[in-house]
Amino acid sequence: MNDRVLLVDLENVQTVNLAKVPEDAEVMVFYGLTQKKLPEELVVQAQPLGSRLQWIKIAGQGPNALDFHIAYYLGKTLTERPQAHCAVLSKDKGFDPLIRHLHGLGHVCRRVASLKDAFPAQAAQEAKAAAATPPDDYARLVTLLRKDKARPIKRKGLEAKAKSWFPKLGSAEQLELVQRLFDEKLVAEAGTALTFRL
Repeated sequence: MNDRVLLVDLENVQTVNLAKVPEDAEVMVFYGLTQKKLPEELVVQAQPLGSRLQWIKIAGQGPNALDFHIAYYLGKTLTERPQAHCAVLSKDKGFDPLIRHLHGLGHVCRRVASLKDAFPAQAAQEAKAAAATPPDDYARLVTLLRKDKARPIKRKGLEAKAKSWFPKLGSAEQLELVQRLFDEKLVAEAGTALTFRL
């Protein structure tokens, strides 16, 4: 049984990356009676969670109807598993008095506005790992171009620079780096000549 539980208020927080949920956590996603379609990306992210995920469609409509469902399942979870660490993912501050009451009873529970706040230890680990990881290739390419005193004037020249600077990457990856410069409007092509906005 998982010792961490995330309760998601999908009416209030539309963007949540379920792929970032830790392996020891379970998730309950609450959605309203009028929500006929769930975001496709959310459903795809949810699939690897398997039995750790529960979709809960509320039974009726009305002010705070979904909030009452979350409060019920939160209480039920903490009654059955008093040691569970629960997080309610919602921007609705109406949950705060209930959370304070549960704290007073000795439960570990909080309302959070983002997934990284729901699991702070994991967020800290990811930040530490990111700090230890060298900058990505795209950031390095931008830095190298900023320092380059002889920037290429044609796209083929830019592609050649990427090839020489990133010999360990495959040619498709090198071309993707160059294309990203154009996509992010750091480089533009006027006719056949390049202009840089670095």
